[in-house]
Amino acid sequence: MITGVQEGIFWQEKTTPGAHFGILFLRLNDDLDAASAYEGLRSLWMMYQNLKQGRTADLPGIQLPDSHLTVTIGYGRNLFGRVAGVRQAVPQGLKLYGNLKSPAPTGGGEILKGAGLSYSSKTLKNPATEDIVVQFTAATALGVNQAIVETWKFLTFTRPFAAFGKFYTGFQREDRRSWLGFHDGISNLRSGKERQNAIEIKPGIAADSWVERGTYLVFMRIEVDLRVWHRLGLADQELLVGRTKLSGCPVVGIDPATQALRVPTGCPVVDTKQITDPTPAGSNFPFFETPVIADPVVLLSHVQRANHHIAPTSDRNSLRIFRQGYEFLESTNESPGFSAGLNFVSFQDTPERVTRMLTSPSWLGGVNFGSNDTHPTNRDTPLLSVLAGGVYVVPPANDQDLLPGYDLFVVG
Repeated sequence: MITGVQEGIFWQEKTTPGAHFGILFLRLNDDLDAASAYEGLRSLWMMYQNLKQGRTADLPGIQLPDSHLTVTIGYGRNLFGRVAGVRQAVPQGLKLYGNLKSPAPTGGGEILKGAGLSYSSKTLKNPATEDIVVQFTAATALGVNQAIVETWKFLTFTRPFAAFGKFYTGFQREDRRSWLGFHDGISNLRSGKERQNAIEIKPGIAADSWVERGTYLVFMRIEVDLRVWHRLGLADQELLVGRTKLSGCPVVGIDPATQALRVPTGCPVVDTKQITDPTPAGSNFPFFETPVIADPVVLLSHVQRANHHIAPTSDRNSLRIFRQGYEFLESTNESPGFSAGLNFVSFQDTPERVTRMLTSPSWLGGVNFGSNDTHPTNRDTPLLSVLAGGVYVVPPANDQDLLPGYDLFVVG
């Protein structure tokens, strides 16, 4: 029996994603048919269930620490054309919106026609467009890293049915800010029905019934050029984001006399310095959501472009998505010696929401982050660039511990 979206997608009230994240891409062997692919994936899925219980094959009798590991599996568009005998057609969301553009042969290039986001000049091939995606979340770094290594061991020594591909890891910041120094994700969909209504695939397309109550995952590994960011003045940064840096209060206008940015009256509430500070009865909470405003300059900010306040969230035209992102930091050989950014992860009932958000001119189309085409970040010095990205369908979970999406491969 279908039970709804898989674990690892934290839409319910009073649930919090694990502090650590991993995402891994697998390519099925070229000679596999659907039945063989299923047997391999089913065995891998059972290995993950054992790992969640603290058990591994090479440590019999040893109980591993509980890391609250979650495992989420999804399928990419390429699988449907590569594996003989699959029993389902490509879901409409993948068919229409499941492919990002390929990077240019020399690196770079737009990810979608009309998008202001482009690939990094370092990206010559997009490694996140494989047959299978597996997302891990855990309370500890060990939980995520061990799941990745156990996958490699399984595919190398136990059942080599797929190639171990690229993986990425990340972490959540306790201060609820991003590498830009600003609060991030605080205007996300509220937990409970508001999230669920945007996440779950709705009934209506008979051929897609096998993915109903599942979701679509969109992933982008987005690098932030902190040199570009820190050369901007504070007022420019705040106007680009649409929030004040220290308090996190949303910008609602610009004082015509002083050019100072205006925020809602009473934000943040008395005896708090930022809207994420704890308060009685959550009295700063109303400032999390950006308000409806009329100022044409502030409307060009990132937070206003990304949310047009269209209700209900179940309407795909609202373009609301549930973001579950994780920061990253890794050493590199290029200046400045590291790469910092965001593992953008979103869940929605159709990837159309993300595509339209990134390409529509009144949303984020044509801009790298915010403002208009005259801003330096939208011309010669882009702030953001994409290292990898992919779109996957994530079939619903079931109450029989079967591989999610098993009916793609075998008769139920």
